[in-house]
Amino acid sequence: MSDLNENKNLDSENVVVETNETEQNYNPETAKTPGTMDKIKASFTSRKFRGGAYATAVSAVVIVIVIILNVIISQLDLKIDVTKDSKYTLTSVTKNYVKGVKDDITIYYLVQTGQENKTTKQIIEQYPQVSKNIKVVYKDPILYPNFASKYVDDKVTNNSVLVVNNTNNRVKYVDSNSMVVSQMDYQTYQSYQTGIDVEGQVTSALQYVTTDNLPVMYAVTGHGETDLSASITTALKKINVTENTLNTITTEKIPEDCSVLLINAPQKDYSADEVKMIKDYLSNGGHAIIYTDYQASSLDNFNGLLEYYGVSTVPGIVVEGDRDHYMGQYINYLVPNIETHDITSSLKTGSTYVVAPQASGLKKSDSARSTIEVSPLLTTSDKAYSKTDVSSTKAEKESKDIDGPFNLGLAVTEKYNDKEAKLIVYGSPVLIDESTVSVSSLGNLDLFLNTVNYVTDKKDTLSVRTVSTEQQYLNVTASKATLWSILIVGVLPILVLCSGGYVVLRRRKK
Repeated sequence: MSDLNENKNLDSENVVVETNETEQNYNPETAKTPGTMDKIKASFTSRKFRGGAYATAVSAVVIVIVIILNVIISQLDLKIDVTKDSKYTLTSVTKNYVKGVKDDITIYYLVQTGQENKTTKQIIEQYPQVSKNIKVVYKDPILYPNFASKYVDDKVTNNSVLVVNNTNNRVKYVDSNSMVVSQMDYQTYQSYQTGIDVEGQVTSALQYVTTDNLPVMYAVTGHGETDLSASITTALKKINVTENTLNTITTEKIPEDCSVLLINAPQKDYSADEVKMIKDYLSNGGHAIIYTDYQASSLDNFNGLLEYYGVSTVPGIVVEGDRDHYMGQYINYLVPNIETHDITSSLKTGSTYVVAPQASGLKKSDSARSTIEVSPLLTTSDKAYSKTDVSSTKAEKESKDIDGPFNLGLAVTEKYNDKEAKLIVYGSPVLIDESTVSVSSLGNLDLFLNTVNYVTDKKDTLSVRTVSTEQQYLNVTASKATLWSILIVGVLPILVLCSGGYVVLRRRKK
């Protein structure tokens, strides 16, 4: 017992000693809690402060760099065209042509000082950047009222352009109105802008003053032929093709300056003399572009002309049974296969659709002469058929209908006595109707211009499309429309529901 008490006393003494040592080391003066200044100093050394300071420094450096770059770019007048269709940049077609210009060219911008059109100025100033043989000169018509009269008789408007070839003294005037495409709103009777055509018109003028190949097209009249649409007429002017009309009933011979004869969907038959005149023209190396109309009947002489050159028309109107080959829900708005040919090469490269509504089928005649070569341009699918009863209300194939596939476009060439005739036949007059050629997403206008270029041997012809400022619509075939409908209406909602259900189940398990 005594030992146990002694041990207890020893433990107590040790505790007391330790406590006393702690009390002796404690100094109330030096054991103050951290003050405000200490906290501030500590915050400057914290990890959060170091991270924030680094981010602030990086942001400041980036801002300084951006300011410096803006100053440099503004001084150098650098611009980048970020529009989807490069509205303010010269196309590759123009650049490639301009690079080959050897003549001394001056582009005069006729505009009052301070009234320059921003788009016009921006586009024409790019030509000298591509070729050192081209320069741009500004001429104020107020300060120089008689300047333009030295070159042209046209009444000059403000913001117009004058392209002068100083080498051969050829001149082309571009009116300011032609560089802006407008359309009338018949509800308000006010016009509104639908497109910009500065590059197209200036490049066309440049080609006009630098080339000697200026074809003349004669459109045949007198048999109910369809007049050319406004878009076609404008496009012909842009590629420097002169358009004239020719009544073959009252003439004895196709004019000597005729580069290409256009026969656009005649409704009445040609006489035997007219057919002979056209044959004589073609046999001497002439060229023709012909559009047929399934509604026209009793055209024996006209069809005989086609047969003479190895082409026969299929009775009726062609409809498609393949959903990939017609537009929307209209089985007679055909989307044909584009075959390989000089005329169609640019369309195939660009994967561009062509629409051939209300078409008749074309076939190579079995009785074609050995000197004739016939090449397909546009073809239907194997599921196409021609409805011989054009008044039928049934879309399905009937017993009298003719099985496809059919040609919708054929290129015919014949070499005879060292002369080559070119004849291009299309089965749909709506191919060049305003309703199709005015749609920029379709290749109908390009197909027509390529055809004209091919038969007139204009290898350097330029066709710069008008840049549309209107809302663009997506053109899809019936099968693709169905596919997208299924994906958007069916598949996408199911995927959203499944992903949402998966997230909910995972959270419940946790």
